[in-house]
Amino acid sequence: MVLCSIGLVSGLSYYELSKTTQENSTIRIDRAARAAVAILCYGTNSVFHPEFDEAGNPLSLHVAEAAGTSALAPSETLDKLMAAIGKTNQGAANLFAWNGSAQSFDRFATTFRSPDGGPPPAFSIRHGHPAFASLAKGHPFVGNVPVQGRLRLAYLTPILAPGGGVAGAIAVDVGWVDDLTLAENRLKTRITTAAIIILTAVILIGGLLLRLELRPLRQLARTADELAGGDQPTSIPFTERKDEIGDLAHGLEKVNDLQDKLRKLAYTDPVTTAGNRTRYFSDLSKALKRARQENYSASLIHLDFNGFAKVNDIFGQQVGNRVLLQAYARLASIFGPSAKIARISADDFCIILPFDNKGAIAEDYAVQALDLLSSPFHLEEGEIRVEPSIGIALLPQDAEDAETAHRVAGLALRAAKDKEGTRYVFFSPPLNERIQKEMLTETLLRAALKTRQLELHYQPQVSPADGHLLGLEALIRWPSEKRGFIPPGEFIPVAEKTGLVIELGQYVLEAACAQAAKWRLSEFDFGHISINVSPLQFRQPSFAATVRRALEDYDLPANKLCLEVTENVFVDTSEQTVLDILSELQEIGVQLSLDDFGSGYSSLIYLHRLPFQELKIDRAFIAEADLTPQREHLFQGIVGLARSLGLRVIAEGAETEGEFTLAIRHGCDALQGYFCAPAVPADEVQIRLKAFQGELSARLGSPAGHSVKKRA
Repeated sequence: MVLCSIGLVSGLSYYELSKTTQENSTIRIDRAARAAVAILCYGTNSVFHPEFDEAGNPLSLHVAEAAGTSALAPSETLDKLMAAIGKTNQGAANLFAWNGSAQSFDRFATTFRSPDGGPPPAFSIRHGHPAFASLAKGHPFVGNVPVQGRLRLAYLTPILAPGGGVAGAIAVDVGWVDDLTLAENRLKTRITTAAIIILTAVILIGGLLLRLELRPLRQLARTADELAGGDQPTSIPFTERKDEIGDLAHGLEKVNDLQDKLRKLAYTDPVTTAGNRTRYFSDLSKALKRARQENYSASLIHLDFNGFAKVNDIFGQQVGNRVLLQAYARLASIFGPSAKIARISADDFCIILPFDNKGAIAEDYAVQALDLLSSPFHLEEGEIRVEPSIGIALLPQDAEDAETAHRVAGLALRAAKDKEGTRYVFFSPPLNERIQKEMLTETLLRAALKTRQLELHYQPQVSPADGHLLGLEALIRWPSEKRGFIPPGEFIPVAEKTGLVIELGQYVLEAACAQAAKWRLSEFDFGHISINVSPLQFRQPSFAATVRRALEDYDLPANKLCLEVTENVFVDTSEQTVLDILSELQEIGVQLSLDDFGSGYSSLIYLHRLPFQELKIDRAFIAEADLTPQREHLFQGIVGLARSLGLRVIAEGAETEGEFTLAIRHGCDALQGYFCAPAVPADEVQIRLKAFQGELSARLGSPAGHSVKKRA
């Protein structure tokens, strides 16, 4: 507004001065022309007669007929008249005579003088001169004309001969053009200077005042940036003001309060009031960013409870939530306010513990957390115990981004859950290599299942007395071009961890039924085929229906299939659920075997309440039992117990002749082990079986063999 005001006033002033200067110049030149005509007319005794327009400005001078063209010849009278005209007009006066041959107006009388006082050089008005065209037509000319490299404001009046032709011209001026506009130019300079000074002062003073006035806005803008960046300011400034700044501050205060509420909803776990998964990854990213920018380190602790789902199943989710709330309270008391604690899923807690670059502090806290969380939680429903496990990653040594940090801490937690004894594990590169190897095994196993690269080998279960075949156990084998056969101990645990064991079990079930159908067509009496059923596969709701469908697809009698389950099916599964599944399988007609008896969560109640037809004694009880009386008595007791319950007894893992003799001596129904035959492909089963039966006949035919036969 100041700039516009100054510009408007200056422009109007300059316009008025320019207009006034132009009007004054016009008046002066008109007066000069009139005076020149009058002086020339009266000074020559009316030799020249003037002609004027309606405004009184001279249009031309006519030479009297009596005078003729001699009136425009150099004379002392004309020189004096030119001098008088110049003094009267305060300018120059010139007389020109028309030169027809040269087509020019030649000056013959003037008030101009050379620097030495003598007459000036000759001068003519020719083509190209501003006034030539008008004068040649007998019209006056008013305007700027060049003189000695400058411009003068002149009035040139044509002089006409008695016949009407052009005879010459008289020129008068009122001075140099730039002298006439001197005041105008001076005012313009002064106006411009004054405007610049005023504007500079206004800008400086106004800028200072504006800066002072905008300081609260800048502070509020920084506060708004903090709010937009997710940082919550402790207070909003200028809320005490009563003007627009105060209104804006109150608005930001409301936004801050709303953002605080939204942050609690978005970043807080509703069950424990700890941070949630979103808050956890945000804090983890900030910690890693700080570690990259400055000397900062931290530990990431990933904790969960083994079998926590049982709490929810038995007591309900509300009780489980109260356990989690108490667990968070215990963690907060251990780790303190400097740690960032978050619950990222059902019973998973992640703690970011700062200022720990060697892991010693994290280890101390982990031990305290395990001890405190292992103590029972006292609720109205009773005492509840949980078993915590902890994985620890050091930052930024173990990871440079949040996803990797969370992954490696999870790998350490998984290793801790698999480990016996101390239930916390630090992440290490070998652990990562092991997990990568497991992931590769999982990928290759999926491909092998899809392309049906896996094979079944069969190990005979034979009567130790006469070598008669009672059944065959189907064992999965994975051939590899580079490694030969990959050990089951390498890929079976991976399948159980990843859930592939369900697909693997289905593969074994179908392949075993298909082979049994082929042997039936070939009239090979294989007894029955036993397959191992994993606890995860066993607990599938559709497992019994799957078994029934496989038997129907291959037209196989149900008693030709024996399902072996271990005592691990009772882990994380109620006895009633196991009983229901076994009863459903019993209705189908398949045989049921309790495998690896004595190696797990053995309970004698399983043997008389659950519908098993067979008991397989774990190798641990027969190994070297022939050499140790105490071990033999234990083996004998297990066989006697199974016999008393009417169960078929199979001792697996017999590898020596002494162990074979021991099984005969104590009345085992069948033996399974390398001493009889290893697991072989289907087309080698009969060959291996005949070879063993031949060896057994030869052994029984010898004196030592007669002793064995007698004991049998």
